[in-house]
Amino acid sequence: MKQNIGFYTIIFLSLTFFVFSCKETPKQKDINGQEIVRISGDTVFTTTGDYVVTDSIKKVYYLTRHAEKDTVPKDNPNLTDTGLQRATLLSDILRATRVDAIYSTFYTRTLYTVDSLADIKAMKILAYDPKNMRQMIDDIEANDNVKATVIVGHSNSIPSLTNTLAGKDVFTKTFDESDYDNFIIVYEKTNGNKEVLTLKYKPKG
Repeated sequence: MKQNIGFYTIIFLSLTFFVFSCKETPKQKDINGQEIVRISGDTVFTTTGDYVVTDSIKKVYYLTRHAEKDTVPKDNPNLTDTGLQRATLLSDILRATRVDAIYSTFYTRTLYTVDSLADIKAMKILAYDPKNMRQMIDDIEANDNVKATVIVGHSNSIPSLTNTLAGKDVFTKTFDESDYDNFIIVYEKTNGNKEVLTLKYKPKG
């Protein structure tokens, strides 16, 4: 009798192992379109869940348009109060994760969008020409010391930059002039694959 119990126990354990071993690896949660809260290390936290980077990363790009701009001066306006709040929020989102380089076009509204981030990271803001983004990309790709890069641009440049970095058409049109909420992450994996997260962020109040 004891031998039978032992036999059935072995069979039960074997079947249990087989069932669990056949289960598929859980799929990564889809957080696209969700509001980002913060990034800590390699984990992106949103209001509805989190996303953990599980594969080896060669480069990561954090892309956003400049924050809300004023109407004067017309050719190079400053940020509004809401825009300054968004700039602070951006620095809070990226405070606990690695940043090796911060790029901005040479306009007040873009520079001020990443000014708080540059302060907390004790980094200089690097200027780039929005008409020659290829040069900036080549410089980043060639620098092995730069793994995580923040790039702030404009409603008509960030969508095309995203497509270039992702190697596919993530966006088919530019951002609306009133849309400041987009926060995009492009992961370049060591195996050559590209992954894109299209998120949102917005100051409260």
